[in-house]
Amino acid sequence: MEDSSQLQKLLDSMVIVLSDIIESRDRGMNGHIERTTKYLKTIIDAMIERKIYFNELNELNKEILYSSARLYDIGKIFIPEMILNKPDKLSFDEFQIMKTHAIKGEQIIDRMTSLSYGEASGNDGNILFLKYAKLFAGYHHERWDGKGYPRGLDRLNIPIHGRIMALIDVYDALTSRRPYKEPFSPEEAAKIIMDSAGEMFDPLITEVFFDVKKQLKGV
Repeated sequence: MEDSSQLQKLLDSMVIVLSDIIESRDRGMNGHIERTTKYLKTIIDAMIERKIYFNELNELNKEILYSSARLYDIGKIFIPEMILNKPDKLSFDEFQIMKTHAIKGEQIIDRMTSLSYGEASGNDGNILFLKYAKLFAGYHHERWDGKGYPRGLDRLNIPIHGRIMALIDVYDALTSRRPYKEPFSPEEAAKIIMDSAGEMFDPLITEVFFDVKKQLKGV
């Protein structure tokens, strides 16, 4: 029987390779998944230390959570590269296509779950991985004010996975070079994030971000 640690290494390597494939299709994502995973760890550690959403976070398996976060943009596999890499602003129709990556991500993870476990549920590590990955994929573009997508959820109706990832995804996008823009400085990006507290982002998570933003510069 294969050693469980070796099997886990295999699964981890598959997740990393899959995230590399996602990034290879979107030229603006160079290193994005690795950075956002590190930001996630930093902010969650700070939230727990400050007792922000402590009970909610304390129930999560952190090791599995951080690994699953790498698949939050997996739905981009189904977005045409001409849209992913367009050097200027997307048209209305192109943006509608881009927005489908959240639901597409959920569908991919549902397919993985169905093939692996059928209707199984519980707290098995691999099932938790898929549950967490689906929450990251499906909810990272929801907004605190309810004006996000795909479901238009607001406030605490958005799973905490999505509320945290929404902020760090935007922060890294702002500080990175993309086909359509030059990078903002960390200071400029942080100001944009802070100005969006209570609109795009959970105000409590934004406060934690402000406290640790200097730690994110070297990531």
